[in-house]
Amino acid sequence: MGGVVSIHLPRTFLRFGVFLAPLTAFSLASDAQNPVGEVSLAVGPRSGLEITKQGETWTIRTTGGNPHFWTGEIPGTVSRETHPILAFEYFSTEPISNLRVRLPLEEKGIQMSTGTVPLSEAWRQFGIDLRLGHQPFVSGKGQRFALILGTIPGHEFQLRNLRLRPANAAEQKSAEERSRIRKQREGDAKVYLGYLEQAFPLEIEAITIQEDQVRIQGGFEKGKANEIVSVGAIEVPLFQASHRMPKPDPNRIEAVGPREGSRFEFTLNRHDGQRDRATSRWRVLGRDQEGEWKFLSEARYADRVETGVTRDLEKRTAEGIKGLGGIPALDPDHEIFELGIGHATVNMVLNGVLSSQPKPRWEPWVFEGKKWYLNRGLLNRLDRNVRLLSDRGIVVSAILLVGNGRDEDGRPHSKMVHPEALPAGKFAMPNLAEPEGAHAYRAVIHLLTERYTRESAEHGRVSNWIIHNEIDQSGTWTTMGDQPLARYLETYVRSARLVHHSARRFDPHARIFMSLTHHWTKLSGGPQTFVVRDLVELFARAAKREGDFAWGLAYHPYPESLRKPRTWEDEVTFDFETPYITPRNIEVLPRFLDQPRFHFEGQPRAILFSEQGINAPSLSSEDQALQAAGIVYVMLRARQLPGVEAFHYHAYRDAPEAEGGLLLGLTNREHGRKQAWEVYRALGTEREAEAFRFAWPLLGVEGPEALVVDLKGE
Repeated sequence: MGGVVSIHLPRTFLRFGVFLAPLTAFSLASDAQNPVGEVSLAVGPRSGLEITKQGETWTIRTTGGNPHFWTGEIPGTVSRETHPILAFEYFSTEPISNLRVRLPLEEKGIQMSTGTVPLSEAWRQFGIDLRLGHQPFVSGKGQRFALILGTIPGHEFQLRNLRLRPANAAEQKSAEERSRIRKQREGDAKVYLGYLEQAFPLEIEAITIQEDQVRIQGGFEKGKANEIVSVGAIEVPLFQASHRMPKPDPNRIEAVGPREGSRFEFTLNRHDGQRDRATSRWRVLGRDQEGEWKFLSEARYADRVETGVTRDLEKRTAEGIKGLGGIPALDPDHEIFELGIGHATVNMVLNGVLSSQPKPRWEPWVFEGKKWYLNRGLLNRLDRNVRLLSDRGIVVSAILLVGNGRDEDGRPHSKMVHPEALPAGKFAMPNLAEPEGAHAYRAVIHLLTERYTRESAEHGRVSNWIIHNEIDQSGTWTTMGDQPLARYLETYVRSARLVHHSARRFDPHARIFMSLTHHWTKLSGGPQTFVVRDLVELFARAAKREGDFAWGLAYHPYPESLRKPRTWEDEVTFDFETPYITPRNIEVLPRFLDQPRFHFEGQPRAILFSEQGINAPSLSSEDQALQAAGIVYVMLRARQLPGVEAFHYHAYRDAPEAEGGLLLGLTNREHGRKQAWEVYRALGTEREAEAFRFAWPLLGVEGPEALVVDLKGE
């Protein structure tokens, strides 16, 4: 997602079993010496571009969406082990944006690499290391690579000497360094998993945020306090992972006192100078008879904010689940209000709001004694949309994103970007690894949660906070580089908890939601992807380790194939082993979350279907009817589900250039209303029965009574 329109081009290819991998490119001077054993590749079939050849040079001009060409067959004599580098020389006066490479794999899948080829006004070499995909490509008869060019139509450049070659010394060294880093990260992930299961002699039972103090209460397990002479508490900074805390520094331990019996209670200052510690974690330590301090508890976040400290706000709800995502710039009479929606999502690109450096027309703003700069124009636009939605009683959910913009050398524009994030990702994990980045993230989260939970109507109200986008496809939508699941999730949990505890200081009903694709047990394609069910289960474990809290899922139940509107024909199952959760088996998700191990305060987790849509293959009346029937099918099923609070349809308007040719919108690019618009507007009104009548023959049913969901899984 980005701006007010979601971008799902990479996921379009996922429907064909695509696996994505990061592209590492080596741009070398044209007179660099090539290694021996190169294998030339021809330029073959193509789409969305024109190619002419003069001598050994191809001139390529993009003409449409999704421009790409296939190579000739990959000789059976080569492999990733012998020829891991896909290389070419090029001449381009503009960058070749979002280059992706599709590779044949052993199991149907196609591996993609993403990146940008920098402009070059002289012939330069460019190399892509295919070993980054972790799976070897298949060579031989019928096997080809495809180069997919994310450039806009009308881009012209030249290419020559397309080939596979062995790795040179620098590339081999780089591959060995990646292997070393990967092993190091896997070791760290193992330590984190151990921390989640570790038994501690002491239990923190409650941490309460008061107006000026933090109160920590708990006790020792029976028989485990005898060797402890005194106890104290230590603050855990946001940039510090709980499982990697160094040996305790006695100078940082607070409220030190002798142990008295098996109970303890600490009352600490909430503020350290100008810094508010309401969102901090805390650990309790004990000093033994030899004078050595050691950790006695896990790290723990505050459980509650005292009444009177938070704002006196009512919980916002809507009568139905009908909502909309991809909200455009609004005015009071915008046509989306005709739809009768009760929910909306609004994107907030955090490093587009706040910067540590002055910029033209950005205003200074001080947070805890440090000067920052605010993009007042962007804030005003956010204010207007959130206010206009809130004024109509629409429940607003904010999607929090960290832009991954880079300079020509690949360096992030913002300290808020995680240092291990790769340039190929659209958005990044926030930088919770370094003090400066973590402070920037905490500052912008404070700004937004305080601003959009005020009692006045000046800015409007945000009720739900969706943490990043589709985190199971991390390399594309929340990049943190090549990570093991546990290490990636540990940082994500810290991000989610900061937002939760920041918002709860002001709004006692605020909740955070975890954003996920429609994949479930099937590993989705993409760079650095994870299995959704594994993410949910590990997140639940991590939340309980440091004090459970009100989190839910922001799930995206698109059809199995994003291109096919006949989602009622999806090849899925209705158990917890299903590869996808789509409109056809949408009830699987609330059934899964209804297991007691996921409950919070005795209730199942809340669900937002925060992004999903049905494609119209074309604007023909037949295809529009199929799209509209798909909407009838999913909405009638989704609104029966317990725990589902919202269904944010994606999108308001078609954006085929940004979404791989998909026509998901309720309106077309010429602002015309599609049949989907009329169906969605009728949903939940007295016009519904008449408006839906066309759908029953297409769905192969006699009426809405045939669309009852099975909540018991029988």
